[in-house]
Amino acid sequence: MDQRHLRENRRHGTPQFPLATYRQDRKSFEAILDNHWHEEAEFLYVVSGQAVFQIGLTTYELHAGEVIFIPSGEMHGGYSIDNSPCSYIAVVFHMDWFTDAKDGISSRYLKPLQRGEVTIPSVYSLETAWGKLVVQHLTTIDRLYESSDRAKEMRIKAELYFLFADLLSHDQWTRRDTATYSVDSQTMDRLKSTVTYIENHCGEPLTVPQLAGLAGMSVGHFSRVFKVFMRKTPMDYVNHYRIQQAAFLLQNSKISVAEAAMEVGLTNFSYFSKKFRSVFDCTPSQFCKKFRSL
Repeated sequence: MDQRHLRENRRHGTPQFPLATYRQDRKSFEAILDNHWHEEAEFLYVVSGQAVFQIGLTTYELHAGEVIFIPSGEMHGGYSIDNSPCSYIAVVFHMDWFTDAKDGISSRYLKPLQRGEVTIPSVYSLETAWGKLVVQHLTTIDRLYESSDRAKEMRIKAELYFLFADLLSHDQWTRRDTATYSVDSQTMDRLKSTVTYIENHCGEPLTVPQLAGLAGMSVGHFSRVFKVFMRKTPMDYVNHYRIQQAAFLLQNSKISVAEAAMEVGLTNFSYFSKKFRSVFDCTPSQFCKKFRSL
């Protein structure tokens, strides 16, 4: 994921096979997963360690052997518990792969799931029969994805069908409260639009009242909602994004450190250097030396 942008802009898999698995090993004190969203749905399986994962406004504490499901388009992220390590496998896939079929299975079950009209559980563990089945299916998918089996794409899709079928058989398919979902969705859309504006205008002066106005909220309400979703105040997020953008410029161009700071709207060079060091654990000059010598 390009960490300069909240919306993930990478393609998972291919148009013919829109699924990919990723293994991530986060050491102590490393960030687990920056807040972002993508059009694909995702199952995330914690292999070892522990972490807190956030989907929208809700947080979940997961330990080794547990799984979390992230619906399409939902903002999500993860952070460590007591700076402990965490390893996980992400299975990311596009629901269109299932809903393009012109059959009753798609129209009755999978399209409503994709639209958010029905839900499946967020968290799965080995303590329930259906949770154990989900873990087994995801483990098989991860194994198949790395295999040389000529039929692995067919087998992986079958495993996902079996996974959804097992949840349906165990009555883990629930119709959503449409009114509540509509309100949450509107709030999320406003927040996404505001963050996109930040990304496109980070080099310009930005204020909380300005961003709140773009979101159509009062300053107080916007600040509260933003912090709950993003785990940062609006200006902390703006300046963190600016530092990420500056790092990208320093890594991928020949501009000077001062030019990078100006480009992203941080005109106080002392503050820029201090903030940069807090994020990357080195000065901007040390960062340049490291990456430009590669």
